[in-house]
Amino acid sequence: MMNMGPIFAEMQKLQRDLKNMTIEVSEGEGAFRVFMNGHQEVQGVAFNPAALDPNNIEALQIMVAGAFNRAIAQSKEMIKTEITKLTGGLNLPNIPGLF
Repeated sequence: MMNMGPIFAEMQKLQRDLKNMTIEVSEGEGAFRVFMNGHQEVQGVAFNPAALDPNNIEALQIMVAGAFNRAIAQSKEMIKTEITKLTGGLNLPNIPGLF
């Protein structure tokens, strides 16, 4: 059995680092953007003022929901990629407190 201590230490460091890794997702050709970190925390949102047309609220709602869903998925993929880099593809069990 290999010594997992160094890997656990690196995983804990990665968990801290993910707080500062940000992805940006845009919908509606930039009408709405969401910024999310590797903890799936929203860091910010931005609207193009032209997207705030009161006659087009439903389309804006759909864009916002889509952007948030894509941001969550991309953030999860970012985590998976970083873990794979760290472990060299080693399949680790779900360890509480790490991710």
